[in-house]
Amino acid sequence: PAQAGWPDGGPRQRHASSRLKAPRAAMGDALAKAVLFQAPSGPVTSTHIIWDERPKGTPEGGVLRPFLWLGRPGTLTTIVYFHGNAEDLMDVEGDLLELSEELKVNVLAAEYPGYGLLRETAAMTPQPWTASFCSRSANDGLDTTIEGIDKAAVHALAYVITTKGIPGSQVVLFGRSLGSGTALRLAKYARDRFHWTVGGVVLQCPYISIKQIVSDYACSVGSFLIPTYYDNLDTLRQLCTECPAAMESKRFVPLLILHGEQDEIIWPYHGHTLYEEAIRYGHPSVEAVFAPNATHNQWDLRQDIAKPTSRFITKHLVNLDGRSPLGADVSQGSCFGPGSRSRGHGRSFGTASCTSARPRGFCITGQASKEITRMLNEEREELTRRL
Repeated sequence: PAQAGWPDGGPRQRHASSRLKAPRAAMGDALAKAVLFQAPSGPVTSTHIIWDERPKGTPEGGVLRPFLWLGRPGTLTTIVYFHGNAEDLMDVEGDLLELSEELKVNVLAAEYPGYGLLRETAAMTPQPWTASFCSRSANDGLDTTIEGIDKAAVHALAYVITTKGIPGSQVVLFGRSLGSGTALRLAKYARDRFHWTVGGVVLQCPYISIKQIVSDYACSVGSFLIPTYYDNLDTLRQLCTECPAAMESKRFVPLLILHGEQDEIIWPYHGHTLYEEAIRYGHPSVEAVFAPNATHNQWDLRQDIAKPTSRFITKHLVNLDGRSPLGADVSQGSCFGPGSRSRGHGRSFGTASCTSARPRGFCITGQASKEITRMLNEEREELTRRL
């Protein structure tokens, strides 16, 4: 790469246990933290930032954490977003605002310990928007570790379900680059711990494992210096093969893999390998988009991200939000309807290639809609009780 570390947030043209456990500390931890976790300078805040602290005694309770919340009144479908390395909530806010507008969904983005508003210099400065923030301890949520990132992820999911009242089946976990490991682990944790599945998982420029990325640049010898952090290939295999008996009918979580063929940071064979492995294990609802001209930090947000994600959501999530059937405005050349806008990410790269045919959108009405609404309400109550 052009700089040390893992520059997800580099220059852009435009703006088997059910407990999540971090690996035991190894000699390479200090090196790994210095190389892998490249927090941007921050902090900057936004009117879309919210702070939440779950009650002590509940999963990941007792710690105040910031989130970016982009809500749409009356909308159930919600993306829980995990950003890449070398970027924070403020760096991704613009793209997420566009994604929320294009897909007509809510978006909640989680911040990582030591990043953005959770950098030590920010956390130890009292801020006017939250009185309780002044009383936090010096190290709460500030040390960047895989365990800390996972805890923030569980908190994000708990907030969406218990505070916002979103049924798990209407939640899409979306992880970009470093965040792909977070999203995939969270999907497994939710299934194993709470016996339920999210509506789907989207992985943008994902990796086989962090060790494999290091091996790509420093050969296999260098990878031995890095502890076994996120291993997406292993987590994917577990999702496909290990399933609690009560969840057998929901063994497979719908999965969408997005990867640019020109990715110079996480080489595209990582995404191809994950897709092929899911197929090998008989995953019936895995899809992939390999945009021919997209790089790691430059892509067409609408063509390479929003359009395939919209198809994926329409195909795999029950439509209770009144979303327009996909393809209804084909004559306008857009699946988002007339007048929709997209500035794209960087320059326009053209159409990405989806692996599956365009599905027909659907909207459930009448008695069927009432029955599904009742089932979702029961699911939401059960999940709230478990959380």
